[in-house]
Order: sequence, then C-alpha cells, then structure tokens
Amino acid sequence: MQLVKPDRKYYQSYVEAVEEYRMHKVQVFPFLDTESMDIFETMRNFEAGIQLPAGWVPATYFWMVDGEEFLGEICIRHALTEALLEFGGHIGYGVRCSKWNQGIGTEMLKKALPYARDVLQLEKVLLTCNDGNYGSVHVIERNGGILWDKIEHVVEGEERLTRRYWIALGKERGVRGSK
Repeated sequence: MQLVKPDRKYYQSYVEAVEEYRMHKVQVFPFLDTESMDIFETMRNFEAGIQLPAGWVPATYFWMVDGEEFLGEICIRHALTEALLEFGGHIGYGVRCSKWNQGIGTEMLKKALPYARDVLQLEKVLLTCNDGNYGSVHVIERNGGILWDKIEHVVEGEERLTRRYWIALGKERGVRGSK
C-alpha cells in the first residue's frame, strides 16, 4: 500500500469506491463528485487555494492505493477556521466500504502526518469524528491522537456529539501523541 497524489490511472477504481458509498448510503467523507466535476482539476485548485467554496481553506489530497486499486483518500487542510475547529479539523479521510476493518485508515493517516509536519509546517493537527464512530476513534488513537473534548453541535440539521483529537507532530520519531 502506498499514499500517492491522485492520478488518473486509479480513476476507475475511485469511481467504483464512490459507487460503493452510494450503494451503501454511507456519507462518512465526501468523495469528490465524479459526475459533475473534473476531480483532478478540483484537487489541484484546492491545494493551490484557487476557486475555493466560501469558508473553505486550501487542502491537499492523497489517495491510498494498492497496485491499481484505490483504497481510500485523505484530505489535509492547510489551516483551521472556526467551523473546522468544531467539525472537520485539519484532516478528513475515507476508506472505501469494501476495505473497512483492514487497518487501511490507520496506515493512511500514519503516512499522511509527515506531510502535515514537513511540508505544511504544522506542529499539531486536529481530527474530529462522530462519538460513535469507533473505527475512526481507533484510527486516530493509534496514530497518537489525544482526546481534547467532546462537543455537541448540529451537522447538516442533526444534533451530534463529536470527539475532537489533537495529534502532536514530533521530530524525533516522526509522529507522536502528546497533550
């Protein structure tokens, strides 16, 4: 498995992953809409801070792949807004449904954290997840996430309890968790 910048050679597998989410009616991370946009241009623009939707910040996308197969994606936001402090944080990710519970999310986050530290020069990153999303809880905690708090708020019209975690990005051993 490797973490790569999005590439057209994985596009068909990416489209299949998007379809898996539609079939399972799962909305955990908004894979980009393959029907209404050129996702590669959109991701380049997001990274460069061009044509961002209102309230959005620049973000870099990576895909986790194995051979020619798309396994998941991770988005690293370059900064936080007040809204991202409550929900979203610096990093959002999604693993295709057929690949859940195989350690892919944990490995994907582990491989992405050095980019946040070395390229974006972030000292720590915020990750959030639904309080009942135990898969994400484990992914974050296995990568050194320290629970900051749990907050109640409204997301897309629904009240929810969100966990907020910080991961300190250390120099000595790569990535470490700390308070």
